[in-house]
Amino acid sequence: MPTPDMPRLRHITIDCADPYTLSRFWAKALGFADDPEDLPQVTDREVGLLDPLARHPMLLFIAVPEPKAVKNRIHLDIQPVDTRDATVATLLGHGATLVDDQRLPDGRGWVVLADPEGNEFCVERSEAERGQPVGGQMPDEDFPPGIFVADELELLSTMLEWYRAAVLRKVADLSLRTARTSPVRTGTTLAGVLKHLAGVEDAWFDGRFAGSPEPEPWASMPPDDREWDFTSALDDSLEDLVELYRTSCARSRRAAADHGLDDLSANARRPFNLRFAYLHLIEETARHLGHMDILREYLDGTTGE
Repeated sequence: MPTPDMPRLRHITIDCADPYTLSRFWAKALGFADDPEDLPQVTDREVGLLDPLARHPMLLFIAVPEPKAVKNRIHLDIQPVDTRDATVATLLGHGATLVDDQRLPDGRGWVVLADPEGNEFCVERSEAERGQPVGGQMPDEDFPPGIFVADELELLSTMLEWYRAAVLRKVADLSLRTARTSPVRTGTTLAGVLKHLAGVEDAWFDGRFAGSPEPEPWASMPPDDREWDFTSALDDSLEDLVELYRTSCARSRRAAADHGLDDLSANARRPFNLRFAYLHLIEETARHLGHMDILREYLDGTTGE
């Protein structure tokens, strides 16, 4: 079984005559992007491509003097999201050539193509064509929680606890790169949503309801930067963000302990009761949990409940 101290595959290196041109083909074929910190030039002898969704190692194209002379001993197998046949047609349009067609009448099989420098690769069937679910599926974890008959305080607190646990499940198996990657135009990331939710917990329960002094990191937050929790999360480790969220939720529980739903906030410009705090945090956490569902599906295919 893999362990954290085992090596990981960082690059897949492809020797070639023209790194820049060949990288353009593979960028189109896989949707990979140039490294923003090392944008390539036409004359570069080495060009790297990154998976913007952080699912795969970098593709590294390096110029060598020898031309390709024999069948490559290692090649890439591509499993498309679209159908195999549609992907083959697209790649041929990008400049690939057909090497061998192993498609069978019953729909199984693969197609061997070559990139513009003759490197062979295979296009397999998609997950849907294999009859498999696309991406992973997170467990329901007993939703809705088993509280169909309970008093109001138990209903509200238990429902919020279920959503808090679901937030942590959404980030439990992420890499740091995936947590910091945004597949949407707003730039929203899983890391940013997690830090924002920690701030919401502290603001409403510990700060406004209980009247406690603002803890770090919120005490040092720039007063006029409304996006600070989202943007500053890109500098935090995922472990630190998870711990921050856990700590904020623990402070919220202590703030609400031994209070009734009609008890009023101690430090709010417009007073509210504990009932409102629970309802607002359920709404806020559930809404952002939906955002996290969408981000995970975009990033690695993992779907929500």
